[in-house]
This record gives sequence, C-alpha cells and structure tokens, in this order.
Amino acid sequence: MTINFYAGEEGIAALEKILFIIDSPGDLTKEEIKGKPIWVKSVLVQYDGVERLEHEIEVRQFWKDLIRLEEIPRTTMIVPDDWLRAYRQAKAEGYTHILVHTLSSTASGICNSALMARKLFADEEGIPVEVVDSRSYAFIYGRNILKCAEMAERGVPFEQIVQNLRDMTSRNRAILWVYTLKHLKKSGRISGMSAFVGETLGLRPLLLIKNGVIAPVDRVRGDRNIVPRAAQLVLEHAVAPEAQRIELLYAEVPQEEIDRAVSIIGEVVRPKEITLHEIGCAISINCGPVSMAACFYGEPFELQ
Repeated sequence: MTINFYAGEEGIAALEKILFIIDSPGDLTKEEIKGKPIWVKSVLVQYDGVERLEHEIEVRQFWKDLIRLEEIPRTTMIVPDDWLRAYRQAKAEGYTHILVHTLSSTASGICNSALMARKLFADEEGIPVEVVDSRSYAFIYGRNILKCAEMAERGVPFEQIVQNLRDMTSRNRAILWVYTLKHLKKSGRISGMSAFVGETLGLRPLLLIKNGVIAPVDRVRGDRNIVPRAAQLVLEHAVAPEAQRIELLYAEVPQEEIDRAVSIIGEVVRPKEITLHEIGCAISINCGPVSMAACFYGEPFELQ
C-alpha cells in the first residue's frame, strides 16, 4: 500500500494513504492495477438476456459477440450508493484521501453519480474525495490514473496529484477510426443512408476526441488510406510527439493491420514509444468492434 510523507504548509509531517478509483470504461486490466492502490468500479453490460459486470467479460469474445448481435448491448451506470459504499470501505481500510476518475460526463452520468456520493460522504465527515471528469473514453483516461498511482509511489502529495491529473485531462487527445460503418448504423449514430453511401464508396471517417466530444476531422476512401491519414492527424494535434508515448488502442482488428499502424505511426510521428491496449466492452459498444484509436497529449483546453 502506498503511504506518503511530506512537509505540510507549516512544516508539520503529514501522512497520506491515497486510493485511486476508476470506472471500468477506463479499460484498466487486472494486471495493470495489481499491487497498486487502484480500485475499479464496474458498469453492468446486458446482452443475450444476461447482465454481467464489465470486468468479468472476456473482451475478445465480446468483440465477436458484438459483430453477430442484432441488438446493441446496453450498459447500466454505477449509481451513487455504489460509490458511497466504496468511499466508506476506503475509509474503513485506513485511506486518508480518495481520487476518482470517471468516463466523460458527455457520455454518461457516472461522474455526477460519484459527485452525489461525495456530497453524502462529506456529510458523514468522511475523508477528502476528489472527482475528476475525464472528458474522455477508454484507456485515453485509464493511463492517467496509472500515472497518478506512480506519482503517489514517488511521494507526490495528494493535492499535486489532483492538479497533475487535471492537467493531463486537459491535454487528452485521440484520433479514432473505424473500418466499417455497419455498427454505427446499427447503433443509430449515423443514418442508414449515410452508412450505405459510405460503405458503397468505401469512405472511412477519422474522428478527433477532445474535451468529451467526438467530432469528424476527415475521411478517406479505402481501408489502406486510414492509418497514413490518422498518423498525419496525430502529428498535427500532438505537442512534442517525439517525447510522448503513443497508446494505440484496438478492438477486433487483424494483427497485420495493428502491426501496420505501429509501423506507420512510428515512421510519421516518431514518438518515444508506441504501446498497445485493448478497447473494452463498454467503449467498443459505442465505437464498434472493428475500430482503432491513437491517443496522445495536445495543447490544454479549459476544463469545465
């Protein structure tokens, strides 16, 4: 468990035992959080007549199920009582501070739910709880909570960790692309006619994720042209990409396409490192199972 000692404002030694809580759409794996003061609160995913906790679903099988399913799976958000129980448990286990990081409030009510629970917990004279809206999706924000846990290991005080998380959140960016429009049509995110025309002409949209908004920035014709254009967009929107680690997120995409994306992004962007991470169930429901994204840091925007 991580315990931090640091000098307080008046030079008095202070003791911090920090807990980090993230929701399951942040796509952190059991291996990534093992041995770290990180708890994952799971949303419920309902499909095939069964409701399951997201973290209990085998994601690669889920991608295949998502392709065959006629109806889009539904998710149920984490309610205030669930958050409140977590806060109370953290206090009972001796934690002195809690930092919560959630899926973007533009996509879900999870953040507001955590905030409601914080108010109830404060009324009980609970320990300090900070809730930071990620304004983002998937491992785009999951990686940030891992960095926060690393800061705690180095003895960075809680208030500075929260400030650093807000800064990373304001710089979060990703370029998202899909290889088929069928799922976007099925989910109602584009019209049937748009999907038909797009598939007929082989058009593939490229989207920028920034400040909780997913907006189209370009489109290309043909699958072979997607990754080269995505790499150029990363280069255009990233700040000092040569010093960054680019996280390449993927779902049910052929391994050769993943390898090709690593190669092209490496040649065009020339980042310090490229790592791979799977897109989880809750997020692949929305972007589709045949999709990829490259996440990085850009210029900061003003958080709401």
